[in-house]
Amino acid sequence: MAKTDYKIINRKILSGAKFGIGITTFGLLGMYSCDEAKEELPNFLIILIDDLSSQDVGVYGQKYIETPNIDRLASEGIMWTDAYSSCPVCSPTRVALLTGKNQTRVGFTGHITAVGYHRYPENSRIFPPDDLMDLPLDEITLARALKPAGYTSISIGKWHVGREGHWPTDLGFDYNVAGYTHGAPPSHFYPYENPQSGHNPRIPTLEGGEPGEYLTDRLTDEAIKFMENYKDGPFLLYLPHYAVHTPIEAPQDLIEKYKPIVEGTPIDPVYAAMVESVDWNVGRLLDALDEMGLSDNTVVIFKSDNGAIRELGSGRTLSDLRPFREEKSHLYEGGIRVPLIIRWPGHIEPGTVSRNPAISEDIYATVIDIVGPAANPNKPLDGRSLVNDFDGRKSDTTITLHWYYPHYAPRGNTPGAAIRSGDYKLIEFYDPPEVELYNLREDISETNDLAEVKPELKDKLLDDLHSWLESMSPVMHTMNPDYIPVDN
Repeated sequence: MAKTDYKIINRKILSGAKFGIGITTFGLLGMYSCDEAKEELPNFLIILIDDLSSQDVGVYGQKYIETPNIDRLASEGIMWTDAYSSCPVCSPTRVALLTGKNQTRVGFTGHITAVGYHRYPENSRIFPPDDLMDLPLDEITLARALKPAGYTSISIGKWHVGREGHWPTDLGFDYNVAGYTHGAPPSHFYPYENPQSGHNPRIPTLEGGEPGEYLTDRLTDEAIKFMENYKDGPFLLYLPHYAVHTPIEAPQDLIEKYKPIVEGTPIDPVYAAMVESVDWNVGRLLDALDEMGLSDNTVVIFKSDNGAIRELGSGRTLSDLRPFREEKSHLYEGGIRVPLIIRWPGHIEPGTVSRNPAISEDIYATVIDIVGPAANPNKPLDGRSLVNDFDGRKSDTTITLHWYYPHYAPRGNTPGAAIRSGDYKLIEFYDPPEVELYNLREDISETNDLAEVKPELKDKLLDDLHSWLESMSPVMHTMNPDYIPVDN
């Protein structure tokens, strides 16, 4: 199996003239010796899974799909019960994680596609914003923020936040394996090609391989090889797997295993096999850290980019998202509630649980907080550091989360915005215009709309949502002047 030789690959180094941060970078490096950085600063392994709901993971309540390694990660660290993606689809969430800014502030609210922006219905009430298709080259990504502290960085897997010229090495990462414009691989099996696809026939940034090779395994191979080469650290390993995104494909032996296990449930056996494959590879990574003696000095972060797909089409169900309402592309819990686990031995008590809400941009803020003054982060940051949650004892009722998703997603067709404050969550839909209010502690399934029962709370949360949106200076949606209401 061909693996990347990270010692000889061409590295793109930041240009101070191009990005305007070179002087600061080298100035900060002068304050910290390489030896000091290696001894004091931890490594970071960020594992981002695609389209995985918290309901797909054993420690969150999944009963049919085996996830012992992810469960182990939680037992050795901290898990958040109320963790969210910053968007119900993938590209904007990745922007938030990589920049520490809510994607609304960046102007990247919709996921990029092979044909350009999101399309919208012929008689749509709104026109989605013509916001960005590429993460701007001057953004201080997590890789750039850690460069002054001496970190070597790599992105292995799904990128999906920009076209060529805006790939990982264009935005601060030293290396890029398998990351490019598109969000779905042509195939999860070698040679990772789909000749029938006119716009996405192959992964251009993944070379070599062997017949029968599975993409999740291969990306993990690459990650382990990188850690072996840079075990003296510090390193930032960003591992955004393509799994469990479509196409729904998995090793046949695992599919056969799950056929009898999930029979009679809404869970698809191929999907279950994909999830277990992800889990098995998480275990490989944890074992590799142990074998290299890196576990105690590596912060492992496990998260998903958005909720799972409930139904693939033609009646084929994939994931059992109960008790959550709806699925990926929706602002209901099924579209945005995700797993979040962090392990950092010696700093997090094993088996800790936090019920404080957390969201995608918090990952950036947490990493920056851990690294400290050696880092050179984005400003302002919209995320909050999760370090204060590490003891699991502090219940913070002041945490407020926001979402702006003014797009007609292929699965949702329900553009809108949302706010969660305490136990309450308000969703403002734009087409048709409607406001819904739920108490998530009492009604996690979002079936009992309290908008008319609690009008004062509804109005307050709606005002708060609008004030937040204005503060982001977003590229806004506009009204369709030719919209014709359709009588039901």
